[in-house]
Amino acid sequence: MPKLTEKWMPELFIIIVLVLVAIGVLMTYSSSVYYAELKFGNKFHFFYREIFWVVIGIGTAIVVGKIHFQTIQKYSWLLLFTATVLVGLIYVPGIGHKVNNASRWIRIAGFTFQPSEFAKYIIIIFLADRLARNRRHVSKFMRGVVFPLVIIMIPVLLIVAEPDMGTPMVILATALAIFFAAGTKIWHLTFLALASMPALVILVIKFPYRMKRLMTFMSPDSDPLGAGFQIRQSLIAIGSGQLNGLGLGKSIQKMHFLPEAHTDFVFSIIGEELGFVGAGAIIILMMLFLYIMYKLTQQITDMFGHLVAVGIMTVLSLQMIVNICVVTAILPTKGLALPFISYGGSSMVMTLAACGLLVNIVYNQRNLRRDQLKTAKFDETVI
Repeated sequence: MPKLTEKWMPELFIIIVLVLVAIGVLMTYSSSVYYAELKFGNKFHFFYREIFWVVIGIGTAIVVGKIHFQTIQKYSWLLLFTATVLVGLIYVPGIGHKVNNASRWIRIAGFTFQPSEFAKYIIIIFLADRLARNRRHVSKFMRGVVFPLVIIMIPVLLIVAEPDMGTPMVILATALAIFFAAGTKIWHLTFLALASMPALVILVIKFPYRMKRLMTFMSPDSDPLGAGFQIRQSLIAIGSGQLNGLGLGKSIQKMHFLPEAHTDFVFSIIGEELGFVGAGAIIILMMLFLYIMYKLTQQITDMFGHLVAVGIMTVLSLQMIVNICVVTAILPTKGLALPFISYGGSSMVMTLAACGLLVNIVYNQRNLRRDQLKTAKFDETVI
């Protein structure tokens, strides 16, 4: 890739993020208008709230972008402790807020916050810090792998108990990617992946609704009005869009047929209203976003910064891939938001903050490299 293109890559990354956010705000309004009118008597309810969270998210990204990433690294333990406490607060009566039989939110002053979204990125920072500081122990199974993994399992298990299986799976998959990027032995990671399988099976069997989702995925017509209802409505929405879509704002499935139309299944409405062309264009935009993120990650030589970038890239790519695969029935139904597009304050704010941190690392890496070149040139002059 030409050096000129690489020079402007952070700016291109920011532009694509803003375009995806704009699409998300537009589709939040389009997909939620009927539900908002029915439940709140205001068709702009979710639209206004999403704009509010976008503003907060951009503000947070700017603040995170101004703090040197090495300063953030110094407080990784404190950040992990804070994240663990916040996740624990959801179990405190009067603070924790339950939706659809899951306690995943904290309600403060009329606003709800999902601590697992915060914890997800803090765990990345903590792991990156531990592995960067102890790089000579990375090849050791107990000290280099098991010890940091045991520490992050405290907030992860609290999230599992909400109950939430999707977020912990994303966190642990990201952890494996960070370990791999740090130089952990492949057989250590393979052992951990295989050792986690029995726990995964137990978590599916223990909760009947998860087992039902899996059985419905394997046999979609077994429960068309129950566990299979949402995915059937999702496929009807996508199929109805055909090539060019029904037109922006003209979805039929969002008229109370498709549950969670503005959150986890917003891509179904995109397929219905914008068709294969529109949905395909958004997928291409996301692929470009991930590609640029990958190229930015390659530019970072600082180990902590590189591992944080790998973690952010893994989280966002997994969520994008899994969400689209779920709404198209390629994977079993799982509650993971589509980054930048799905409605959700916590997700939007933390995703934008993570992007701000990535740009922060890239810019500071360049400044460090520039200073080193200046120092080298000065030394040559003195000699």
